[in-house]
Amino acid sequence: MRLLKSYGIATVILTALLMSACNSDENPCPGVNLEVEIDSANMTAHVFATGLEDVAFDLFVNGQLIESFDAGELDTTEFDLQFEPGEYKVCINAESESCDQKIEGCVEFVIEDPNKEECIGLAFSSDKQSDYDYKFFAEFDGRDDIEYAWYVNGDMVKEEPLNDDRTNYLEWDFAAGTHTVCIKAENDECGEVEYCQEIVIEQYCPEEVSFEAEEDNPYTYYFYANFDGKDHVAYDWYVNDDLVEHENKDGHETDHKLIWQFNPGTYNICLVLSQEGCDDIEYCEEIVIEGEECKELSYTADLNTETDTYTFTADFDGRDDVTYIWKVYINDDFLGSEVREAGSQDDHQFSWTFEEGVEYEICLIQDGGCTEAQVCNIYSLP
Repeated sequence: MRLLKSYGIATVILTALLMSACNSDENPCPGVNLEVEIDSANMTAHVFATGLEDVAFDLFVNGQLIESFDAGELDTTEFDLQFEPGEYKVCINAESESCDQKIEGCVEFVIEDPNKEECIGLAFSSDKQSDYDYKFFAEFDGRDDIEYAWYVNGDMVKEEPLNDDRTNYLEWDFAAGTHTVCIKAENDECGEVEYCQEIVIEQYCPEEVSFEAEEDNPYTYYFYANFDGKDHVAYDWYVNDDLVEHENKDGHETDHKLIWQFNPGTYNICLVLSQEGCDDIEYCEEIVIEGEECKELSYTADLNTETDTYTFTADFDGRDDVTYIWKVYINDDFLGSEVREAGSQDDHQFSWTFEEGVEYEICLIQDGGCTEAQVCNIYSLP
């Protein structure tokens, strides 16, 4: 038994020799040749059999009897059969007086629809640009005539539409690990088809890390990571041993910079490599912000019920040595302020007359870059 598949244009011929398993000199069986000529363009098959002297035989297609012949009726016979697209099995079952067993043989073949849309044979090549960067080029017949898309690890990352935006290539920067890159397309006959390649990126461990510091104003700095491989390893920013930002970690936006607003004082800024599979390494710089020391502010409040006036008194340590500001708000609307200069002989008090039914926010703020050193409380008339 042999399987033959037609491809829509060619005429192909398959020949089978039918013999009994008991064939011998004492029990000779005739050799019957079965030839099937397939014209797939016209979806027909021509069946031609020889060696049929003194042989009775039946012709079957897919188990259905087509025609029967008695022994000696024919020497050679031919059949022209018309088919619909599909799979077929043509069989001859023969009997001869000289052979005590049936002689059987079949030919299997497929008739393809000559109008059927062929499945797309997708393919692409890969070009390694660096340890992490690859460029993939679509390379298959008819690529400019279909829409398809690029996928990385199951996520669609780029479409190739039937317009001027198509490039037929994908550029991709990978992290360490194993990645699957695919192109996918579909048509009505074949549904979705795809072609994939696996890309393995080895883990990279930098030998050193570093950053550059840039002053935006006396209290704000920008820190830029500038070491090789920063796009492919996970690292963190620390300010005085406090973790303040992640880079290249899931769920965190990566821009390879830290923006930090300081109060006066001395700070230790560190970039710490914390990539799994690599040894932890760090780079630190000391930043000194000139200005007054930021105090831990506090104040008290006293109400004069006869005048509906509150008097607020700054009572924190070192209050004579710093400049601070009183500010008044209602629902975040600024109403007024008063500045107490460092070294002045001020009594450290501030007064404000309240209106009935109104809540006031009273803030005490240290000047000189200590924008975070403030204390605010809400007050109203009882």
